[in-house]
Amino acid sequence: MAAAPAYAATPIAWTGLVPSTADTSWTAPTHVTTIGSAGASGTKIVQVDVIPAGTVVAGLVNVFLFDGTSYHLHESVTIAAYTSSTTAAPPKQSFTYDNLVLPNGWSLVVATTVSGNVSLVEVNAYGASL
Repeated sequence: MAAAPAYAATPIAWTGLVPSTADTSWTAPTHVTTIGSAGASGTKIVQVDVIPAGTVVAGLVNVFLFDGTSYHLHESVTIAAYTSSTTAAPPKQSFTYDNLVLPNGWSLVVATTVSGNVSLVEVNAYGASL
């Protein structure tokens, strides 16, 4: 048990697009985008949003926790086919977490499983460094 409790010190808002190359690995992806890396005392993630940023085909966005050596699949998000529009908002999928804390040296990274969605899906993460 910690000698002193850890409180949120600095709010974070990380954002990134899925990488420019598709990757279907569930355990050792080689084409990923780092959405953000934990602060020195760790970072608590409370929400992750996945949003089409253009016309996309059906596929998956895989969200991994990377410990500096290994990838750990955390969430696999189904993306429905969507045609970009100037009159209708894109569908946003939000995932909230009560206990997702990244230790120092860990990162939140994403990959896409289909080439039709490369660089067309935005992933945002919100929380605070501890």
